[in-house]
Amino acid sequence: MGTLGRVAVLGGGIGGLAAAHYLRKRAPGAKVLLLEGSERLGGWLWSNRRPDGAVFELGPRGVRFSSKSYIFMSFLLFLGLCEPEIN
Repeated sequence: MGTLGRVAVLGGGIGGLAAAHYLRKRAPGAKVLLLEGSERLGGWLWSNRRPDGAVFELGPRGVRFSSKSYIFMSFLLFLGLCEPEIN
């Protein structure tokens, strides 16, 4: 990747978070500004943690898994948004 100066990423959903993360990783000298219009990050990703510790995932609407899903899953693992195994 060439030299980047300043980059603005619009939206703090999973796509915007991934874009900002990979820009920082691939162009460490770039100044990355993430802009989100709502009060929280995550877009359609929304977790509801109950007092008893149970977590309900209320989004996204759907994830289609394919041969390239490892990229998506590795990013979610990196962010701590999922567990490595489901029993």
